Amino acid sequence: MKFGLINDLLEQVEKVITGVEATHLEKKKLKSEVNKLIFYYLEKVNDNQTSVILSEAKGNWLQKSWRPIVMLTFTLIIVIGMFTPLEILEKDSPFWSLLELGLGGYVIGRSAEKITNKVIHK
Repeated sequence: MKFGLINDLLEQVEKVITGVEATHLEKKKLKSEVNKLIFYYLEKVNDNQTSVILSEAKGNWLQKSWRPIVMLTFTLIIVIGMFTPLEILEKDSPFWSLLELGLGGYVIGRSAEKITNKVIHK
């Protein structure tokens, strides 16, 4: 999901650079510099996300368990929606985007927690 957004951003940057009046070499250098900046800040965002996950892994039970609790709540909503009509589960509902975001965060968070526990306990 994140990489799709980055690719879209890079394509848009390339379109802007293509419209700039400059030599081919200058455009290539400009594109390279913009790409470096994008990936530098993407790395910073990933570092910040990692530090949050590391902090949570050292915390109390609730801090460690909030992701599974949220995902179980989403599952419960979907199961209830199988038996009763729920407006939140309609096709164009933002619930599905939230679920997609939650799944991504849960999978990445759980992976980071497992790695963190192995690193901390060595």
